[in-house]
Amino acid sequence: MYCYATVSAPPVRRAMSSAGHEKSRGTLKYRCPAKVQGFTCASASKCNAGKSYGLTVRVAQELDLRRFPSVPRATPQFERRYNGRPRVERVNDRLKVWWGVDDGNVIGARRFGAHVGAVRIVHLAFATLLAQAQRHEGSFGTMKLSPIAKKLQELIGEPAEAPA
Repeated sequence: MYCYATVSAPPVRRAMSSAGHEKSRGTLKYRCPAKVQGFTCASASKCNAGKSYGLTVRVAQELDLRRFPSVPRATPQFERRYNGRPRVERVNDRLKVWWGVDDGNVIGARRFGAHVGAVRIVHLAFATLLAQAQRHEGSFGTMKLSPIAKKLQELIGEPAEAPA
């Protein structure tokens, strides 16, 4: 959401300040950036019309839930909640592109679930082997394995801990 100061030439565009989510109305509320941030605006008298809190705009979320989520984008709360998203997207990309989960060759929900499960197990096995592998410049150190991973390695016949 943007506010335009049309009195000056050329018009100045500023992002409106988020004032929260109104659950009862199903809207996001935005306020005049000049009033919230405390700077002077050429269009303040026209836009705010004498209101001490400034112009308030409500946007219905039902217009587009992707553009207007309950937690507004570019806020600290949004950044905190979606901090881990790039890591998840990298894993999803590996599953789709590298392992071919998204190519459409598997038909049926049960077969697709089995295919994804098998790919995830192989993916996890390769990640474990890669983490344990010695590097030319040395290892990343000894890896601590979970009890399940230790039991899997015992069944395969490998040592439970990677050498230091």
